[in-house]
Amino acid sequence: MKLNVSEAANLLQVSERTIRRWIDILGLPFTEGSKGPEFQRTELIDWADAHSFHLAKEVPGEKDAAPPSIHQALSQGGIHYQVPGTTVEECLEQVSQLLVLPDPIDRVFFHHVLLAREDLASTGIGEGIAIPHVRAPLVLHVETPILGLFFLETPVNWAAIDHQPVDTLFALVSPGVRRHLGLLSRISFAVRDSSFRALLRNRASSEELFTAAKALDEKLAQR
Repeated sequence: MKLNVSEAANLLQVSERTIRRWIDILGLPFTEGSKGPEFQRTELIDWADAHSFHLAKEVPGEKDAAPPSIHQALSQGGIHYQVPGTTVEECLEQVSQLLVLPDPIDRVFFHHVLLAREDLASTGIGEGIAIPHVRAPLVLHVETPILGLFFLETPVNWAAIDHQPVDTLFALVSPGVRRHLGLLSRISFAVRDSSFRALLRNRASSEELFTAAKALDEKLAQR
């Protein structure tokens, strides 16, 4: 089954601009048709899988998985200070290199997948915070959700919804769509918590932030 650029973009849930960029930069497999690039669906899926990603509406065991813990996910991904970068692209390149990930993950491709998400819409949620992430249905070959917290050296224009520059990033990856959405929901809860927001504004120590993450998990368990 052959797909055009629009259909390939729909399959991978990225923009057509991203598809063309991945052809030029990452070698996305295609053939030249009479109306432009054409793609084989199976080749696209195999190509994503070769870069440590796969397409997944459901992942085995997902329905029985416990809700992701903010503290555990943050312990996996780490807290990072003084992250350099003056543009979204530069900052996301740093994120792709600094986030604690299993060795087989293709970090160059991960960077481009994060950029692809920003092509669709900014992940800047306001008040200096952005949540860059992999857009479903692409998910990483990881066993548990991973969350990284990044404090930027300088605020960056992220096209956020409140038009304010961003200086704090939460980057997440998950082994399946269900846990991805669950972790996104928990991060949303965390950044609305006044005590946790104060720690973010003050760039608190890792110890303070991990303690606060445990407290947030306890609050969520009581809901």
